[in-house]
Amino acid sequence: MIALGILPVIFGLCAAICGVVLLVLIFLDFRKTRIDDGISAFHRHIDALSPQARRDSIVRNDNDSNRGQYR
Repeated sequence: MIALGILPVIFGLCAAICGVVLLVLIFLDFRKTRIDDGISAFHRHIDALSPQARRDSIVRNDNDSNRGQYR
């Protein structure tokens, strides 16, 4: 008879532990930095630059790209 009273308690504890673990995993998943976050941050940074700074960055990037292709 005592064993039947303990069984629901054990299942309840297991359910509570599983629920807490699930909530922690969901919380950690939402905190992850995704690649899209970095790309959008880069675009915001580029959009904030002045036109002259953009030109310098584009020219520098093109020069770096061209150097890597011919080696």
